[in-house]
Amino acid sequence: MFWAMGKMARNTAVRIILATPPSVVEDAPTDEQERVQVVLNHILPISQRRNGLLNEAIVIPSLQRYELERINVPTLAISCADDLFGTYDAARYTADQIAGARFVGFPTGGHLWVGHQERVTDEIAAFLKPNEVP
Repeated sequence: MFWAMGKMARNTAVRIILATPPSVVEDAPTDEQERVQVVLNHILPISQRRNGLLNEAIVIPSLQRYELERINVPTLAISCADDLFGTYDAARYTADQIAGARFVGFPTGGHLWVGHQERVTDEIAAFLKPNEVP
């Protein structure tokens, strides 16, 4: 079913599977559109992720608040406001609760931060190098 969706209803697949507004992908540069297509092509078959997805559906709604303020390691949280999985507010909250954490947010880009891949890669590379700030 997901294969057919990816081939015949690509925008629906981008929205549902990749949690990214299709308009963000359509407006992105060609290289970013190609990156999204590669991700869409390689995310299948979903059946191999079935157990993990089912586990998430069970566990996530019942999670209790973790004491984020007790974390004392470097932390980087990145998200886009239009991520259809709704990670933006949680990423910002997490960074606010962890001392010294860095939050990088973009207004658009969906779950795959479309249009921001280079910046995200730079942020991650800088984060992994000690004593460097992007």
